[in-house]
Amino acid sequence: MTIDYGIERDLRAIPAEKELLQLKLLRAVRKATDDNVPQRTIAQMLGVQQPEVSRIVKKLRLNPYARERSPREVMLEHAAGRISHEQMMHELLNWDYTFGHIASGDPIGESYVRGTWDQIERAGDLLTDEDRHALFEGVADKRARANAL
Repeated sequence: MTIDYGIERDLRAIPAEKELLQLKLLRAVRKATDDNVPQRTIAQMLGVQQPEVSRIVKKLRLNPYARERSPREVMLEHAAGRISHEQMMHELLNWDYTFGHIASGDPIGESYVRGTWDQIERAGDLLTDEDRHALFEGVADKRARANAL
């Protein structure tokens, strides 16, 4: 069975929109807590119980990646139809990537510290094979320098 491209695009946009909404929630709670808004007040505004706000604050502490724009967010915006393919590729090709590495001071080499480039490598169906190829080519020099360290 073939699915109309418009229907497929609409269906694929929903998980991206949900993840973008989660990022928006995390950032709004972060901003409110940074401005010393009490958790009970935040909870009332969100229509949730205070323990849920506490869980969100904990999630922010454990996942500081959510504080700033990321390559994944750019890919999600494209999947949700918020930006064009050209805008996504332009931003990703010009991103100042960090590259994953084994944590310093790890004598066994079991602690991997992720970089922003890992989001490209783990993008799944957010990128086409052609997109991946263009990105790998576009940042080949940066990756080579990072691997040489």
